[in-house]
Amino acid sequence: MKNLKGKVFILIASVFTGFLIIKTININSTPKNIASLNAVDYKKAVEERNKLYKEIEDIQSQNIEYEYKINEFKGTDPEQKKKLIENMKSQLVDYGRLSGISDVKGPGLIIKIQDADIDKILDTSFQVNMKLFHEDDFARTINELRHAGAQSISINDHRVIPKTAVSCRWVSIGFEDDSSTIAPFYVYAIGNPEEMKAHLLSENSFIQTLLIRGIKVEIEEKDEIIIPATKQIVEPQYMERYDIK
Repeated sequence: MKNLKGKVFILIASVFTGFLIIKTININSTPKNIASLNAVDYKKAVEERNKLYKEIEDIQSQNIEYEYKINEFKGTDPEQKKKLIENMKSQLVDYGRLSGISDVKGPGLIIKIQDADIDKILDTSFQVNMKLFHEDDFARTINELRHAGAQSISINDHRVIPKTAVSCRWVSIGFEDDSSTIAPFYVYAIGNPEEMKAHLLSENSFIQTLLIRGIKVEIEEKDEIIIPATKQIVEPQYMERYDIK
């Protein structure tokens, strides 16, 4: 009887020990990448997945749009051809606005810029130089306007396009087409007036640097600004179209 009880006890102990061994093996076999995936990593993984899904949706939408345009070109229906021609004309108008070869209008800012007041007796040559609005100041002002969201810019009546360049001509600012303009300089910019003004007057902006130097800068918001077409020849001389093969 004692031997039977001993065997039963050994059997129970063996089963319990085996259960503990199996449990330990299961715990240790948990994949490291799952065990180490904390809340932050999980959130990043979900965000990355959602971003990829969004990119796939955008590509699919673009693909549908391209297929639709291709089908438009393939069509032989007179009404469809007429619609296609109107669509092409509309695109040409848009390209004209973007390239500067057509007049544009919209809300925006008018920025008036003048040299600082100069004391010819007390100011040193360095101080006088700092109080003048130079060509590089013009370039940085235009660049800052573009960063602020300006969609179209002109200096007085001179439309700013990619090939626009400015140079200092003593009391005037000259352009690459040999035209020039004198102070006060009026910079017209079409875009969101509030957002552009906030960007221009933000801390550490270039406009703030001009104000510190004493340069006179006045910014006025407008519901409608008209910017004339460029007077420059925009036909490329060396650049040509490149088609991906």
